[in-house]
Amino acid sequence: MNQILFPKPPPAEHLPLIEWLDLTDRAEVGREAFFRGRNAEYEIFRKTVKSLSYGHIGGGSTIFQGAPGAGKTALMLECMEAIRQHSSPDDPWVAYNIKPENLESAAEVVMLLVDAANEESERLSKISSGSGAKKLERIMGIGRKMYHDLSERGVGIAGISIGAKPNSEQEAKVYSQRVFQDAASFLKSFRIVVFVDEAQNTPVEKSTLGVVDCLHNPPGEIPLVTAFFGLSDTEAILSKCSLSRPPDERVANLELLTYEESSEVIRSVFEAYKFSGSKEDIEIWVSHLAKLSQGWPQHISRVSVVASRVISNNGGQIKRELLERVLDEGQKRKESYYAMILRRCSGQPWIYKKLALVAREKNDILGLDEIFCIAEHARTKRGKPVEDFLTEALHAGVLIETREPPNFYRIPIPSLGDYLRSLPGDPPAGI
Repeated sequence: MNQILFPKPPPAEHLPLIEWLDLTDRAEVGREAFFRGRNAEYEIFRKTVKSLSYGHIGGGSTIFQGAPGAGKTALMLECMEAIRQHSSPDDPWVAYNIKPENLESAAEVVMLLVDAANEESERLSKISSGSGAKKLERIMGIGRKMYHDLSERGVGIAGISIGAKPNSEQEAKVYSQRVFQDAASFLKSFRIVVFVDEAQNTPVEKSTLGVVDCLHNPPGEIPLVTAFFGLSDTEAILSKCSLSRPPDERVANLELLTYEESSEVIRSVFEAYKFSGSKEDIEIWVSHLAKLSQGWPQHISRVSVVASRVISNNGGQIKRELLERVLDEGQKRKESYYAMILRRCSGQPWIYKKLALVAREKNDILGLDEIFCIAEHARTKRGKPVEDFLTEALHAGVLIETREPPNFYRIPIPSLGDYLRSLPGDPPAGI
């Protein structure tokens, strides 16, 4: 993953084994020491950023979307680290994660970017010398003054209030363009990559339309691209916020990793902690655990933790007679994950059981009419709109949208479908 830009960054510093084994979920880990796979998705990001390094500005937004546990945040953190490692006094880059709620205010976004650029200038100044140091000192002076003006006066650039709310979409775009334009003299000194995690929560407001428009097509020749990471309906949400035509090759659905990629992750865990065993036994463990995970990043993490706990408690030895215990516990961890998904849903279990049964009959592909027909009885009975059912199912991770064909849906993990079909209870009579 590297050429740029960028060779793929080396793995993060490994957590001490005892600390890593105490973690219960991938979300607790931060940047993952064992990040593997996602080469195709990383290549989408690399090409976008490479175009920025060539001076191509505008239309560079990318969208990475998938169900909870698909590895979106892990991919985002790897991409951010790649940007940071590439930044130098002669070619400064800024990687900054903006929360979706910040996208309602152009002045707030610009203020955050100015602050992030100032921090990167400070960091680079400590490793620079000669003409590079003088250039950075000049940039730092401009950045400090700009940030000071923003914070002291509590107003946006060019006197526009940070809390100002536009009255129309056109006013929102003009307002945002003015704010970004007036910051261009400073921000043009950097190549900026904005990251937005949980982007499905982007507010659909008039003010957001202007901000997203500027992040997609930055005014003032600001070298900036934006990468959005979110759940499976992120592209649909952003289309309501003026990002209506992202290039198709820059929208990626994060789905299952390959068997080879899953095996590589598990093998790297064993190697990192120097677990010992015969080559044959190690490969048997890797093969069984990779199959158990089904290529789902959340499962890969969980079964790796289970396996490492057992191995650690047995002197760091990978023994064939311990594998069955690990597989049984790994299966329980998968099912606890599926129970958590179901708890995120407001509908009764039979609805999701019915979805999984119908999906199996339809080659795992469900249309909107089929989904709404299944959900209609339960949702209307509880006074909730049927349309909300799909959003909830996407956000919980019960369904993901397929890109080919579009506007169809499926269950993202094969064993999740098996779990749902095994649930007790049947639909009420007549459903």
